[in-house]
Amino acid sequence: MIPHGVRLEPRKGVPLKNGIVRLPGPEPVSAPQTFAPLKKNAGPSRIIAAAEKAGIVDESDGMPLGKKLSRLARRGPGLLIARCFDEDPCTSSARAVFREDAEKVAAGLKLAARACGAEEKRLAVASRGEARRLRGLRLGIPAVVAGRRYPAGILLMRKLCRNGGRAAFLGAQACAALADAAREGKPQSETVVTVAGDGVRRPVNCRVRIGTPVEKVLRLAKPEEDVRIAAVGSAVAGRTVRDLSLPVTAATRCVIALRDAPPERRYPCIRCGRCARACPAGVIPWLVYRELESGDPDPLLFFHAGDCAGCRACNAVCPSGIDLAAEVRRAAARKEGGEG
Repeated sequence: MIPHGVRLEPRKGVPLKNGIVRLPGPEPVSAPQTFAPLKKNAGPSRIIAAAEKAGIVDESDGMPLGKKLSRLARRGPGLLIARCFDEDPCTSSARAVFREDAEKVAAGLKLAARACGAEEKRLAVASRGEARRLRGLRLGIPAVVAGRRYPAGILLMRKLCRNGGRAAFLGAQACAALADAAREGKPQSETVVTVAGDGVRRPVNCRVRIGTPVEKVLRLAKPEEDVRIAAVGSAVAGRTVRDLSLPVTAATRCVIALRDAPPERRYPCIRCGRCARACPAGVIPWLVYRELESGDPDPLLFFHAGDCAGCRACNAVCPSGIDLAAEVRRAAARKEGGEG
């Protein structure tokens, strides 16, 4: 993992007007085996069974969709949200899928809401402009704006659940795949991945078969000769791979190609406060770090350390190169264990 992710300053992204490019396979591939489509008024159990037969995985958290819907049905969420925005820098795969076929995403969300008994549905989009564009589509589902501040998903969820309500996210691709499963009995065999970073000359959103090696996906974006590392899954909190023969999975939202790993330079904390402003959980990472470094930490100063969401936003903005996320986890463990 890149200790500090990809910095959160604006970066050159993939032009959404270019649409999604399909990665051609090196050899003919037989059509995936299908199953009986759902009837129009199929009940919750049949929708969940279709998600399981289709092998759908929610790209937002890597969980099998059938299993996720079953859990949500037991919990009874009041609000189900299709995640049609991307919060990582450079990444735009969710927005590209939604722009390509918003009706399909909305149809899948309606099916998922019926399967888990959600009372309300929302389409979470990146900006007010996208929300205005949806008004003319008449999808029958209200839009909610997530905004562009990282981590937008966590911030939006906290806002929507402020009064004690229950809500859950579903990925846009998972919703679209559920609509395909219901209408055509089609399994999930492909995924849309953003390929970007300083290691490629043509950033692109591409549709690829699940299981395709990362190296072949990179070729479509015209990689530089000296690509050495790729951040997979999330530009900020994902994992890095040097073995580019590893396969793309349904949860691979992006491949950020880098010519080399960012240098791991660590300087003394300057207490600039950027980490505290970036944290969606109210943690003050620089204070936690200072206390741990003191040798005699006061657990009472580990404010909200146990609420850390693992987004690593503090790492991404830290000018001193400190792994603040790891320090917060260490503080939470000490506080839970009652250690001084």
